[in-house]
Formats: sequence, C-alpha cells, structure tokens
Amino acid sequence: MFMVTKVFEWLQFETVEHMDLEAKKIYETVKEYSKKNHSNMDCFVCFILSHGEKDKIKGTDDEFVNIKDLLTCFSGSNCPSLAGKPKLFFIQACQGSVGHPAVTVQEDCSGHLEMDAIPLPSIPDQADVLVGMATVEDFECYRCIKTGSVYIQCLCDKMDRKDIVTILTEVNKEVGRKVLNGWKQMPKITSTLRKQFIFQIPQCQSTIK
Repeated sequence: MFMVTKVFEWLQFETVEHMDLEAKKIYETVKEYSKKNHSNMDCFVCFILSHGEKDKIKGTDDEFVNIKDLLTCFSGSNCPSLAGKPKLFFIQACQGSVGHPAVTVQEDCSGHLEMDAIPLPSIPDQADVLVGMATVEDFECYRCIKTGSVYIQCLCDKMDRKDIVTILTEVNKEVGRKVLNGWKQMPKITSTLRKQFIFQIPQCQSTIK
C-alpha cells in the first residue's frame, strides 16, 4: 500500500488509508465516501487490497462484501457529485482458489471495429466507472514477499501520460507473461468510461524513483 500512496501523492491526489477493516466496515467506509460532496474533485480512485473469492472481498473478520455493492455506492444516482466524472477502482484480491494455467497461442491479426459515438443529452446511471481486477474470476492472484502485489507493483510502475485503459492493457500484458508460483495470472479490466482518462503528471518532476 506504501507504493500506491507514494504514487498518488506524487500525482497530487488527496490520499487516505484505511487498514484492516471488517467486511461491514469496508462497505460502510466506501459508502461514506460516496456520500461526500465531490463537486470540486475531478475523479475518485479507490484501491482495495485484501483476500477474496468470486465477485467478493474478504474483511479481517473472514466475512465477505460484494464488489457490486461497493460499486453501486458510486452510481450516478447514489453519488450525484461524481456523476459524469471517472470513478476508478483497483482490486487486489483472489477471485478463486485455483492457479491459472498457461496455454500456447499462435500470432493472428484481427480487423478494426468502428464505434458510433453520438452525444446523448443524459448519461447512464452506471457510466464512468472503471474496475481493474488483479485476476479474472475463479483464479488466484499473487504477491511477492519483498515487493508486494505483482499487479499493484506493475500498475504503479506504469503511471505515465497514457490513458488508464492503455496503462491497464499494458499491465495485463506484463503480468500475463509472468510465471507466478508455477501458474499464470490474468488481470481484468471492466470499464464504462465514456472518455479517455489520463493522470496529470507533475511538471516539476518526471519520476517518483
């Protein structure tokens, strides 16, 4: 968690840490932030580092909270001061108890899809939310004793001038090529963002190292 705090303070975010929360407290804390007035904020970013199972996060009391319930707190209707603004969630937690096997693939090429972008007078209630998961459903994720979460470390190392979806795609590629405890790990991106999101890099420095 130290690396996350260091990176986002460097990015000039207001950062707050909550440690060792029970499942109910995880939900209550997230809901509390959704009720705040974020009118003067450009976005909201939440990192959750814990254990888990499919679609759930485990608290220190070994009880679970549904990821969907946490995200719902930040829907447009439940958090109007962030409506139309990016809400980013990064979750480092297993989504199962089995290792992700590796497969061999052949190079291939695919065509390009054209997307119709027509401006709308209103936005969907679930718009502008991005969730970065350390692993896809049903599988484990891994951490190094010395450097911590492989996923979080890779993500923090790539905070540059690219948009967040491009960054996470690069994280998917880098984490996916590693062999961890004899298994693979495949992060996952879920996004309803309606526009690119690029972190503003401080002009006075180009690195946090």
